[in-house]
Amino acid sequence: MKLFAIHAPLVAQAAPEKVRAAKTGFSLAGFVFGPLWLLVRGLWLAFFAYLAAWAVVAAAVRLGELTQVAAVALQLLGHLYIGFEGRAMRARARLPLADVIYAGSALEAEKVFLERLFDQLHGARGAGAPAPNDVIGLFPEPGR
Repeated sequence: MKLFAIHAPLVAQAAPEKVRAAKTGFSLAGFVFGPLWLLVRGLWLAFFAYLAAWAVVAAAVRLGELTQVAAVALQLLGHLYIGFEGRAMRARARLPLADVIYAGSALEAEKVFLERLFDQLHGARGAGAPAPNDVIGLFPEPGR
């Protein structure tokens, strides 16, 4: 099971085909390749922000305000940020975050989100009533 961020238009019921599930987690390619990964993924604004930050760090090193070790550490932190937030940046660039779902696959996560949305719109259950397979409490199974 993986954690998926569901991105959907503000009025998801009007366009359910635009709902997208993005797997959350660390992107090794984003960490290793950094700005090149941003370019390939079409994240232009993030790429230019990275370049601006890199230019500021380079200027600080040149002026003697920052050591080489600190500059390398800042670059490593920038790459770590891209690695951890790269997937989220890609999804946020297209659609706002609507939900976070734990599922086996992206298709299953989209299905669960659309079922929840349908239930909210059509009031399939009473207000505040748990879903049949929701568990309340500390046990993984309802019968325990």
